Amino acid sequence: MSFRFVLLFFIFSSGILHAQDSTSVLLRIHENQLPENNFSNAFYTNPANMFYARHYSLSQLSAGYNNSSQQTNIQELGNGIRQFLVNAQSYYKIDAENTVWGNAYYKNDQRKNVQWNESSDFQIIYPYVTADSIGGNLSFEEYSFKGGYTKAFQKMTLGIVADYRALMEYRDTDPRPKNTVSDLNVAVGLSQNIGNHYAIGTSVNLQKYTQSNNLKFFSELGAPAVYHMTGLGMYSNLLTGNKLSSFYDGKGYGANVQFFPKDRNGFALSVGYNHFDYEKIMTEFQNLIASSILEKRYEGEVSYLKKSEERSWGTKVEFYYSDRAGTENIFDNQTTTSYIKISEYTKYTNQVTSILFSGLYSNPNPEFSWSVAPSFNLKNTATKYIDPLRKVDVQKAIGRIDFSVSKLFSKSLINLSTSFEHSWALDAKMNLSDRTETNQIFEMLDYNFAYLSSAYTKVNLASRWDYKYAANLNFFAKAGFDYYNYSNNKNNTYFQMSMGLTF
Repeated sequence: MSFRFVLLFFIFSSGILHAQDSTSVLLRIHENQLPENNFSNAFYTNPANMFYARHYSLSQLSAGYNNSSQQTNIQELGNGIRQFLVNAQSYYKIDAENTVWGNAYYKNDQRKNVQWNESSDFQIIYPYVTADSIGGNLSFEEYSFKGGYTKAFQKMTLGIVADYRALMEYRDTDPRPKNTVSDLNVAVGLSQNIGNHYAIGTSVNLQKYTQSNNLKFFSELGAPAVYHMTGLGMYSNLLTGNKLSSFYDGKGYGANVQFFPKDRNGFALSVGYNHFDYEKIMTEFQNLIASSILEKRYEGEVSYLKKSEERSWGTKVEFYYSDRAGTENIFDNQTTTSYIKISEYTKYTNQVTSILFSGLYSNPNPEFSWSVAPSFNLKNTATKYIDPLRKVDVQKAIGRIDFSVSKLFSKSLINLSTSFEHSWALDAKMNLSDRTETNQIFEMLDYNFAYLSSAYTKVNLASRWDYKYAANLNFFAKAGFDYYNYSNNKNNTYFQMSMGLTF
């Protein structure tokens, strides 16, 4: 723990010593919060393009608290969180040619009432999680460090960024998982000027991901069966029982291309591809590779943004498609001491398709600015398990509109925002061909399907107050509240608050 805080303190201190800018801190904060400056961020996946992200240097140190209560959710994710967060981020222009940026955070968190999942990072490793029928609250600590550098030449910009995340998750009562995660991402990129206004860029990224799971039971009354899930409530019969340790060994790579205006005023295009795969290894069971995942993701964005001193307006279309396939290894286990792989079978698939249409109109005047941003999202999720056949297909439409206003005073800046969102379930089907009676696993599937297929209405309220304490030092406080009302008469609420310094 002390080592983590030493590293965080080093980053915070470096930002205070170096991230100074002659422009008023309130004006720099105002620029950072403008919706048009965050309207199209896809091309910032290329670290070389971070040179164009902001006109000014800006650093921020904050501490916050988040709390959520969820009456409906995916059971494997739990029904709420309680989180304390310390965060530092900085964007610093050393001179006209060199820019550095980075962020670091530490989280102390509890996930409430997690069911049918004793693993971490469910959204990364699903469906091959370790599970039991008891579950409970899970505590975790997470920290992350990210740093990048760009160098501008006469007609070219080069960039590199590295991001490392570590997590430890545990429970102090039976069942007692102890999970550790290591996630490293590195990207390098370049961009080439095309005339004075536009640039074309490309980058490649690499990822190394590992997670170790160790589950223990101390109760003298015995322990429940441990399942190694394989998707849509299925599990490995061979591994069911007391196989308590596993290891996820993953890697990824990707590439993307961008065409964009350097001042973010004009037409922009970005396309990208990412590959991720991992193997689940049973470390107490002759290091058998029980299963593996291969996921391919395709992303694209086309946008147009027109900016002036009086107004800004823009339109954007985003496309996303992912194809996730899970393969189970089949073993000959005629003896208890030798297991030989005899075949493999791809039984699990999950495809997600999404297209998002967005718009923006804003008045960026620092004295009093406002914006409105509508969006409409069509999303289809198709999940299948073969033998026995189980399928879940959900099609949704999501409409949203965001409003924000900002007022600059002599020594303070106030920002208020709200959004309204509504989701429609266009079509939702679940087919469990082998279902003959109800048990705990089928109840979990019913619960998850009810959440995924429910329509909802969401309201968000957020505010931020910045106070200029000194020429290059600002104090801020902000809060946010989200309320979801689902068609199955359940409600989810989220509350966030934080305060800190900007310089």
